[in-house]
This record gives sequence, C-alpha cells and structure tokens, in this order.
Amino acid sequence: MQKVALTIGGSDSSGGAGIQADLKSFMIAGVHGTSVITCATSQNTMGVRDIYPLPIETVESQIDAILDDFDVGAAKTGMLYTPEIAKLVAEKMGEIKLVVDPVLISTTEHSLSLPHLAGAIKRYLVPSCHIIIPNIREAERLCGMKLNDMEDVKNACTALHEMGAENVLVKGGHLKGNASDILFDGDRFYTFTLPRMNRKAHGSGCTFSALITAFLVGGEKLTEVARKAKAYTWSSITGGISPGKGVAGVDIVRQRADHIPVVDELGKSNKEKTEVWLSLQNAVDEVLSFIPASLIPEVGINFVYALRGASCYRDACGIEGRVVKAGKEGNAFQAGECRFGASKHISSIVLACMKYDGNVRAVMNIAYSADTVNACRAAGLTIGNFDRKDEPAGESTMEWGTEHAIKSTGFIPDVVWDGGGAGKEAMIRVIGKNPAEIVEKVRKIITNL
Repeated sequence: MQKVALTIGGSDSSGGAGIQADLKSFMIAGVHGTSVITCATSQNTMGVRDIYPLPIETVESQIDAILDDFDVGAAKTGMLYTPEIAKLVAEKMGEIKLVVDPVLISTTEHSLSLPHLAGAIKRYLVPSCHIIIPNIREAERLCGMKLNDMEDVKNACTALHEMGAENVLVKGGHLKGNASDILFDGDRFYTFTLPRMNRKAHGSGCTFSALITAFLVGGEKLTEVARKAKAYTWSSITGGISPGKGVAGVDIVRQRADHIPVVDELGKSNKEKTEVWLSLQNAVDEVLSFIPASLIPEVGINFVYALRGASCYRDACGIEGRVVKAGKEGNAFQAGECRFGASKHISSIVLACMKYDGNVRAVMNIAYSADTVNACRAAGLTIGNFDRKDEPAGESTMEWGTEHAIKSTGFIPDVVWDGGGAGKEAMIRVIGKNPAEIVEKVRKIITNL
C-alpha cells in the first residue's frame, strides 16, 4: 500500500517554501503527499507581501477530508499562523506521528504568526508531537532563554522534552561554526554536523522537516531519519537555484541519495567526501547500538575511513572525540563529530594498509584481551600482531607496527593487535575495506566472545 504523509501549512506563491516545498520533498522521499492549507500568501524570493488566513472551518474540513480517506503515516505542521489552528491540529491528529516545525518567521525576516501562537504551540502541539524541530530563534521563543552555544542548545532540548515533546531536534544553523543540529530522545543527545554555507536558502527549513516526516512514514530509526534529512537538505542548498531576484531556493528535485555533494576546504564540490562521511557516521551509529563496554578501551574507540588515494591523515575521516564509556553502566557514547583529519593515530594505520592495497581504507580499534583475540580466531578472522619492544627508534609506532604485521603474515590481516607497553594500552585494530565491513567483523567477534 502506498505510504502517505500529510503537511499542514501555508501556501507559498513563489513555490519555494511551505506546502509546495513539503510536497516536493515527500515526492523525493517516495511517499504520497497530502496537504491542508492554513493560509494563502503573496510572496516571492524578496519577501512576504500579504498573508490571508483561511477560516478555521475550512482548515478543519480539509483535515477531515484527508483523514476520512487516507491512512496517514505521519504529519507535519508548518505555518499555522493562529493559536486556534494550532489547537485544532493537536485535537485532530490523534495517534498520527506529528512533526512540529514551529514556523514563526520567514527566511526573509517576515513574521508568519499572530501573537500568542508560540504559547499555543507550547500548550497544544509540544505535548502531542513525536518530534519538534525549531531553529535557534524559535527555540529561544519557545523556551524563553538565549542560546549562545551548543550547551545552551542541549538545555533547550531538555526543556522542550520536559514540556512534553517525545523527541526534540534543534537546528543549529544560527550558531557559529559548522552547521550542527542536536537531537534529544529523552535519554541521549545526538549531533549531526555538516560544513556551514554562507548563504540563506528559501524553504530549507520546510524541506528538512518534510523529509523527516516522509522518512518517519518509511519506519526508519529516528537517528537515521535525522541524518538523511540533513544530508538531503544540505545537498539541496549546495545545489540551490536562484529563480527570482532575492534569496536563493533549495533544489530538492535534483537531489538523490546517490548525489550528495559536500564542500571541501577549497570550496569545491566533492561528492566522495560526503559519501565517506556518511558511511562512517552510519557505521558509528550502528556500533553504538551493540558494542559492549568491555570492548571500549580506556582511551576510547576511534573509527577511520579514508578517501580513495589518501596520502595523509587529512584525507581520512574519523571521530574527533572518540567513542567512550558514559554513565554508571558504561554505555557507548560518541563524544565528538566525524570530520576529516580528526585522528592522526588511527589514520596512520589506514595509510599503512593502503600502501599494500588501496581498497583497504577503514580501521577501528577495540580493547585488547586474550579472550577477544581468541574470539577473532573463532570468528574466522586473520590475525597479525607486533611487539612495541621491536620498534626501531624514530619510527611511528602505528605505521611501523601495521607494516610489520602485514610483512609477517604476507597479507593485510583482518585484525592486528599488540600487548601495549610503558604507558601504552594494549589494543586490537579491526581492518577492512569500508566501515560496513568493519561493523560485520566486530559483530562476529562479539558473537564468539
């Protein structure tokens, strides 16, 4: 049966935001889009000229018509404009997964709400939503606090969760640095980061929340939903269009999962960098879901994936703060974002392997124990090792040790371990062609422990 999503918001006469952006995003995500229009607007890429709210009876009639006919998997709100419509939507959605995009102001700085809408969103929609997705300024309005840094953003996430939102995702585009969004599910914070672009994009917020809604209809895990939606939206901004004289718009129609460019340090489009980044982060997320505390070293886990033809550590993407143990139970926690050049240490192992086989581009370290080495053997993995005592003076331990293990075995093994040394923790490194292969090898090791 065809999956269905619903958008409830304003009509944008310029075609770049609102209902129009939502329906295009639903189409790209492969779900059938339905709509309820709350307001007609007269606007273009330079600004909003007029807003014409529909009678609340007309909005209710539209909602009833959709719900009488379609099995709506998820619904999103955009421009509601009046407190009365906010209350109506909360009453009508029932058990439908509701994504709240608390639209209060446009990209062109025009108010898109009547007084007291923020209060109505807090009172009626926040307690009934599956996820709320404010930007920094909207979160400040809803929480009554100033957000200056990521710690403030986390506090706002907690506050909105305490107001009743099941999940909270605050978009960090208005903060300095890279564009980092924070997701809070009531237990953990997740950070999603991509390089910042110095440009506004008409309809980017609508596109992002619409993609989240569509992916939720598909039944995907929320962390993956947020990551994919950010990647698609980011890509749509980088490949944006300028059909009018004002703010450029996003180009979601031309974006697909297999075409997500990223801007490197030189400002050039680089599809492979984003593919590497996404592959690594997806694998890290998977590892976090099953890795036992016993396999997390005291120094933490790093996981690195290099570009094809990598020649230095800057060509390899790793975890800036590693995966560490958190809380009394020692649960795995990603303490920093994935970025290129984040790990010289593990990158040197990857680079050493690539000298022998350019296709072997991923490495992850786990805690050493004799039992774990035996589990590697039982899993059918090939094993190499080195002794730090044999290291020649002036050599890089990781590069020398990896090459020593390769030369000793005659091939690149699946696993290389060493027993540590003075001030150096014993360690196991799992080696593979890509992050997905590493994940499968680690699963096999755990199965045989």
